[in-house]
Amino acid sequence: MTDNYWKFILGLQHNAQLYFDHKIAEYKIEHKWCDINHDLFLVRDLETNELLYDSISHLIADLRDQQIQRCQLTPSDLLLPEFTRHFKQFIFDTSNYPVAVFLGRDQNFALVKVHAEKVKKFSTSTDPREFHGFASSQSYNKYLLFTLIRLDQKQLQIIDAFNKNLNWKNLHEDFQSRFLDSPFNFKQDKSLLLTNNLFLKNEISDYPLLDEPSPEFNLAFSWINKLGDLQDQIGTEVAMALASRSFHADIIDQNSIKIDLFQEDLNNAFISLVSHSANSYEKAYVNEDFSYIPPHALQHTSQINSETNNELNSDSSTEEKPTSVTASTLYLIFFLAVVIGLLYGVFWLVNHYEFAKFMVITFGVIIFLMIWSRK
Repeated sequence: MTDNYWKFILGLQHNAQLYFDHKIAEYKIEHKWCDINHDLFLVRDLETNELLYDSISHLIADLRDQQIQRCQLTPSDLLLPEFTRHFKQFIFDTSNYPVAVFLGRDQNFALVKVHAEKVKKFSTSTDPREFHGFASSQSYNKYLLFTLIRLDQKQLQIIDAFNKNLNWKNLHEDFQSRFLDSPFNFKQDKSLLLTNNLFLKNEISDYPLLDEPSPEFNLAFSWINKLGDLQDQIGTEVAMALASRSFHADIIDQNSIKIDLFQEDLNNAFISLVSHSANSYEKAYVNEDFSYIPPHALQHTSQINSETNNELNSDSSTEEKPTSVTASTLYLIFFLAVVIGLLYGVFWLVNHYEFAKFMVITFGVIIFLMIWSRK
């Protein structure tokens, strides 16, 4: 399963909702984040194992034909708390992750991750020290296998409750106290760098989540970057402590259980944050003072910005006119100076040298004859 699953599913949800809202065409359904983070995408039937879809575009387009209107993300721990790991031919991923849910008028689905399909058992020895099994190609991290599960009324209520309980201000304060103020924030960097977009970075380029982001800062995107960095930082410190190369090795050794619980809490908070961001990032826009900007004001802000840019462009164009006039005047003066200089040089040569006078007359006659012959 892909290492960047949250980026894959966030890109899928974002473009799926745009397609359901008739804002993009079929050929734009697959987000660049999805394209980068997978090589093989399969959706199989839960009961029969029949292959239903082998592309994201096919899945999303067919769901819209089935009157699906919304795509959201919900943490799997909330939506599928007692989900079994083994079911018929599937081995499911029972860790917590953002589940894409598709909501319509008459039917609702969850796109559930399948860790692997069951294979025929094989063993060459009864001694497990001699044989540990074969390496599975299904563990390739860009192989994505899913199945669609119908949602019941209880699960729909869980989704509604998850979305209704969102308050970005409370979430912001909660993250600060739970994670940034924690002693396990080893660098004690409590700053929050505000941004208006998310990017997937690789060796080729940086790919944005939003093609046309608002100029305003977004608290949801800012916290995704911050909590993601904090996860990486703690993981690095723990790995370095195991190799006795961390300044915090003693603290980590003494608090290993607490750190494990902190990392689990941080991971669950990150998954909830990604899900909330997918569903309602439009409500998380703030200015530099962390004052919230209502969604209906963002379009107005963009219009004001465009009008301001137009005014700036018109001002700059009027400022360019004197510059162009000045340049033309300088070119004209330079041209006249060269012509006058040449004429004076010819005049001086004619007055002082008979040969120069002869050459001028000769060239004059030749030029006259050339002009006359063309007539």
